Amino acid sequence: MAAAHGHDAAAAEKRELELEKKLLAESGDVEEADAVYAQQFVETIVPQTDDPDAPSLSLRAAVMGTLFAVALGLVNGKLPARPVRPAPRIFSFRTVSFTISSSVSTLLSYPIGIFLARVLPRGILNPGPFTIKEHVLVYMIAGAAGGQPYGIDNVVGQKFEKFLNDSAVTFWNSVFFILTTQMIGYGLSGMTRRYLVRPAAMYWPGVLPTVAMFVSFHETQESDEVKKVGGLSRYSFFWLVFCLSFVWQWIPSFFASATQALSILCFFTSASKTVRVLGSASPNMGVGMLSISLDWTNFGSFFMPLSTPWWVSVNYFVANVVILWVIVPLAYYNNWFKNPQLKGPYSFADGSPFPRLNSPKLFDKSGSQINPTKFYDRNDFSLNETAYDAVKPIYFTENFAVTYATSFLALTAGVTHIALWYHKDIIRQTKEMIAQVGEEKPDIHNELMKAYPDIPEWMYLSWLAFWLAMMFVVGYVTPYKLSWWGVIFGLVLAFFFTVPYGIIQGTTGQQLGLNIITELLMGLIAKGQTIQVMTFKSYGYNIMIQCLSLTADLKIGHYLHINPIHMVAAQLWGTLIGVICNTASVWIAISYFPLDSPDWLYTGHQTFFSAGAVWGAIGPNRFFGPDSPYFSLNLGYLFGFILPFLPWIGHKVFPHPYWRFVNVPTMTWILFTGYIESAVTTFFIVAFIFQYLVFTYNHGWWAKYNYVLSAALDTGTGIAVLVITLVQMQVTVPASAVNPSIMDYYCTGENWDAEQFA
Repeated sequence: MAAAHGHDAAAAEKRELELEKKLLAESGDVEEADAVYAQQFVETIVPQTDDPDAPSLSLRAAVMGTLFAVALGLVNGKLPARPVRPAPRIFSFRTVSFTISSSVSTLLSYPIGIFLARVLPRGILNPGPFTIKEHVLVYMIAGAAGGQPYGIDNVVGQKFEKFLNDSAVTFWNSVFFILTTQMIGYGLSGMTRRYLVRPAAMYWPGVLPTVAMFVSFHETQESDEVKKVGGLSRYSFFWLVFCLSFVWQWIPSFFASATQALSILCFFTSASKTVRVLGSASPNMGVGMLSISLDWTNFGSFFMPLSTPWWVSVNYFVANVVILWVIVPLAYYNNWFKNPQLKGPYSFADGSPFPRLNSPKLFDKSGSQINPTKFYDRNDFSLNETAYDAVKPIYFTENFAVTYATSFLALTAGVTHIALWYHKDIIRQTKEMIAQVGEEKPDIHNELMKAYPDIPEWMYLSWLAFWLAMMFVVGYVTPYKLSWWGVIFGLVLAFFFTVPYGIIQGTTGQQLGLNIITELLMGLIAKGQTIQVMTFKSYGYNIMIQCLSLTADLKIGHYLHINPIHMVAAQLWGTLIGVICNTASVWIAISYFPLDSPDWLYTGHQTFFSAGAVWGAIGPNRFFGPDSPYFSLNLGYLFGFILPFLPWIGHKVFPHPYWRFVNVPTMTWILFTGYIESAVTTFFIVAFIFQYLVFTYNHGWWAKYNYVLSAALDTGTGIAVLVITLVQMQVTVPASAVNPSIMDYYCTGENWDAEQFA
């Protein structure tokens, strides 16, 4: 039987390959081939029928969405940054930041909605059975509140006493700043729908688990392939995995912290110092070579192995292995950046220091950690050149340095990749927009959405203009200073990059940002002005990221056929709630949470604060200029321009559909500095099992359960982390061999005997 399945899978793969070859040979259009690849994912999940009269934005949906929005807005955290990505809200202060998926609202609102539909009297409170459209809008309100306002990092950076401790920062001027940076993205999102939402090839793999979950709750019809699988319903399967993951999460997060990072190389007592450095997955020390994790929160939210297409996971894995396991150690042992010995918390048994390769903090010329405020003017937080001259040059770890190089590479690689592979499509869509031709290629979802009134583009443009004016006010009257020309400049940058980066996210699920270019340009223009650089970075980056986040939501509405007006109304309401709750979470975390304890090292916020010093106070001229030890990192821009040409030339010389899967921008998605480095091996094992083996040899099971499994793991572990965090404030588990007092003890500790745990 297994042999038969293998033969069928191989035959199916061959048929798919031949079809893609034919499409490319006939048209040379990569989007055609992408659409074929996307179709097999979408058709097994997304419904192709619709009832336009089904209730959507009902009062009960709005109330439930509001309640979940408040909860997620307060507790949620975003992935920590490379020198890059956002990390807002209470959970962002964790050493390993974790996001409680908005799927929590989906899970809990379903039985509540069913219950309300049964007990409430018919009318405005109860328009009838709880529909999938109402369910989606509950999720949209909650998801918008638990979104990603990058400006929260500005709030933390300026208010937190361990950072700038700016007394001018208040709760309400922070709310005004965050709200403005969030709202501008709506205007861009509406004007890019014909590029990023309507084309079938823009299938947004990151949203498919969400769509699958809604369908599993409400859809009763299944394909013949799925029917053959039998077993539990999707809904029952979701609950089973949810319960199991909730119980399991107590092991790595509470009872046995060692399972967060099982550093295999360090289990051998004869391991040399070099082997222990390479094997260590500590958030401060090594690169985690062959280390594995039994904690879903360490790798599931970052690499998303169950929802990311297999070819993308291969790109991730190859890049992380090359950069983290090869380039970073070479940079350290050959001292490419002329670093002093950076002092860390651990040492070997002979007293020699344990190398510090993986920290987002800054260090002075003696190798000691330094707080950038030491060389700031306390009046406006600009550079005090006299104080800086006394401590310069400033250094950071090899991992932090190389991660900057990959960020430089990502900037140019994203543009080059899109120009080479998608230029025809962008030109065609631009001509259609100018000619006001709204017809896309035949697609069932585009046809079904014609039943609903659309929001005209002039309304999005007006919204954009209003909030742009508000940003002028923010930059002038609040502590988040930004010149008027910086407001205009940031919008231009976001507008230029939104479509190219949106195409990458819409086809791979990978999110690229404008952190580096915003820091670089403003750092060159506003030399030494820390606040202006930090604000411009958040503003310019957040415009595009918010736009693409809203666009991803619009794609969910497109797949599930939600009235666009209802979609935008839900997003706006959720965003307003989120801004207030996100800002409040900063005050709560700083005042009440055990910051600076091992589980609460606020790694993402530390990265943003360090970046403010690098690009703002010190400036790119000093830090990355010809006289800097990090000047060579600028080669990342050049390599980013050149490397995407290699697969493109290969495709031209030896035509094959798989060349487009060698995606250089995707390869810049490297595990963040300061993160527990045990995710690389583990995520790839999980991706190989489910996105290759199960997808290929048991596609029916994959179609029925895979995305539901992804959502259930996120939800179960997310709720468990929340409960465990509250318990840990009152209960401490004694140190033991499986719960050592320091992270990754078997690599970073002085010995491995068990007597200390007796």
